[in-house]
Amino acid sequence: SYSITPPSFAISMSTTNNPNPFKRSKVDPSEPASTKTIGTHSGTFQADEALGVWLLRQTPTYRNARVVRSRDKDVLAPLDIVIDVGGVYDHDALRYDHHQRGYDE
Repeated sequence: SYSITPPSFAISMSTTNNPNPFKRSKVDPSEPASTKTIGTHSGTFQADEALGVWLLRQTPTYRNARVVRSRDKDVLAPLDIVIDVGGVYDHDALRYDHHQRGYDE
């Protein structure tokens, strides 16, 4: 049997007279969501693209940006940034796949 005991701070957070001990995001929630689109691969969920999308969406440039999941190069081509798919690592083009071909460093 496996059991998880909640951390002790969970109880203290529920009271109104205790300030929340966690830091807040520096992104202003009143700012509108980004008009940019993030692309990543379709298919099986993997932690690397999930983390990458989440991290990008924490920045003002990609705050709550739309996400397109595809492996089709024609679908990915017009997107603002593409991560974890495409076989290319090109900072100028905002294409970041760590599975790129020809890596020799």
